[in-house]
Amino acid sequence: MTAAKHTDTGFSSNNKISLRQLQALLLLEIFGFGVTSLPRRVAEHAAQDGWLSVVAAALFIVGIAAAMAAVTRRFTGQGLSFYALSCKVLGRPLGVAVTIIICARLVAMASLNLRIFAEITRQTMLPQTPFPVIFAAMLLLAAYGASKGIESRARVAEVLILLVFVPLIIVFAASSRQIDFTNLAPVLDAPIRDILSGSFSALFAFSGIEALLIIGPFLSRPKGLVKSSTQAVGIIGICMIAITAITIARFGPVNIVHQMWPVIKMMDTASLPGAIIDRQGALIMTFWIISAYATVGAALFFSSLLLKDVAGRGKHPTYILILIPIIAFAANFPANLAHVYELLNLANTTLGVATIVVIPLLLFAVSSLRRRLHE
Repeated sequence: MTAAKHTDTGFSSNNKISLRQLQALLLLEIFGFGVTSLPRRVAEHAAQDGWLSVVAAALFIVGIAAAMAAVTRRFTGQGLSFYALSCKVLGRPLGVAVTIIICARLVAMASLNLRIFAEITRQTMLPQTPFPVIFAAMLLLAAYGASKGIESRARVAEVLILLVFVPLIIVFAASSRQIDFTNLAPVLDAPIRDILSGSFSALFAFSGIEALLIIGPFLSRPKGLVKSSTQAVGIIGICMIAITAITIARFGPVNIVHQMWPVIKMMDTASLPGAIIDRQGALIMTFWIISAYATVGAALFFSSLLLKDVAGRGKHPTYILILIPIIAFAANFPANLAHVYELLNLANTTLGVATIVVIPLLLFAVSSLRRRLHE
């Protein structure tokens, strides 16, 4: 009885996690660097109505999360990895292709987010530190966590989640005194097509949701997976809507499009009451270091699992060692920050569309059809 209790709560060393721990992992892995430039990207499309673009994107991604969780839930009892699941549903050739696409997406996003983290670090705290030093420090830290398995990462996530959201809430609460909500008026002034165009851009701020397709074998109790997943993604969506609306209101739709990272700018210029901290640099870097650790660690962990399954041999830490130099090289490849965002847009409109929209809906539709035919 005691062992069963531990399995349900995820506190035994069995490489299993609870739904609560899954929610913590999703919050950390999805809510990261995408939000730094999100207000600017949607304002470029829909001006002051940019926050409505995030609303539309959040509603759509909640539906995608429900589809992902439903597919995972159907096959969790069979103990299938994502690779085995996709081969069973789509056939081996397409299953291999789908697995490789998701792996490529994870590696690409890890490298680009690592470069963005290095750029932020150099601009805010360590201007003379070479990129390779920052890359090595973060990759080694993330690789160590990824090598310890899903349960270790989940336990750490439950602690780190407070260190991410508490500073964010403090800084944005302090910023509320400087907000001019008239910058959000008039509402629905932008054409619907511009709002929807902005929502397409906002969709990729939810990168990391692919974990829902791979997490199945590690769940101690899959019952309630759809509800827990949509709750977590819904919370992330609400946070992104609030941050976008507050940031646009703070700087205005005209000024915000000229700032690379408006969220960081607002955090850095917020005036905390009572001079709690003279400069918000420490709070900002706490947030971004944890976000980088979660994003890169998740990419290393899940992509190593996918490679191991496709290869059919070895253990996932071996593939982590293979991926480290690949991610470091890719992170150092862009010539400058503008090039980083060009590559990021390319990755989003190709691999991003495939992994966030096409693959989940394809798996959901085919598995649902097969289930009905079998019944």
